[in-house]
Amino acid sequence: MNENKITISQFCEIYEIPSDFIESLQKYELIELIRAENTAYIHHEQVAQIEKFMRLHYDLNINFEGLDVIHNLLNQLETLQQEVILLKNKLQ
Repeated sequence: MNENKITISQFCEIYEIPSDFIESLQKYELIELIRAENTAYIHHEQVAQIEKFMRLHYDLNINFEGLDVIHNLLNQLETLQQEVILLKNKLQ
């Protein structure tokens, strides 16, 4: 395992999930995989996001379309929160 990335097979073995789950996350553009030498890797910065998707999918039975919607809404919320902070700072 490289310090910045982990192979899909290693990740799936550690978390005991099928590799299809990771491939589906990529298909819905929820994560980005790094490909090198015919091997796909997950960047360490995406691990927490994948863990969140795993909890939503496996614990709450949310399908991939739902994960996509949740992801987009959370991104919009974060953008709006940053705008509010920026506007508050301008007012002060």
